[in-house]
Amino acid sequence: MLSGKEGKIRILGFLLLVDFIVTMVILFTDKNLQNDFGIYHGSGYFLHWYGLLVTGILDIVGAIILFVKPQKLFLIFGTIWSLFMIGFTFGDIFLYSEVGLSNANQFATYLFGLSKYPGAESYYPGLYDLLVAIYIIAFGYALILLFKMKKE
Repeated sequence: MLSGKEGKIRILGFLLLVDFIVTMVILFTDKNLQNDFGIYHGSGYFLHWYGLLVTGILDIVGAIILFVKPQKLFLIFGTIWSLFMIGFTFGDIFLYSEVGLSNANQFATYLFGLSKYPGAESYYPGLYDLLVAIYIIAFGYALILLFKMKKE
């Protein structure tokens, strides 16, 4: 199943599947994400939660497409998607004021810190780092694979 060109393309699908799983864990365990850092005390979720949900859904759709149709075109789409998500996840830092933080450094510390942010509600530090790391690995892997395929 993982031999040859198609198998190598499916590895990108596997990486997107892992990103989907990490995203789901974040969505269901990060209480700060679910209530915009305590800004809202009722039930329901907010823009950041839904944004992450959409990216997770696109990850699983991309993974399925790469598993079912491991073609160069979809490898290209997966490469572009991974690069977009690297920018998207780092760009999220600049939305610090939407979650009630004073500056981008505070939000970066929350997102990328390996220990719990002071005063934050329940969440697992390091999951966002893992999510971004897998996107970086996926992008690097896909880019290398595309260059190898170009030479063939």
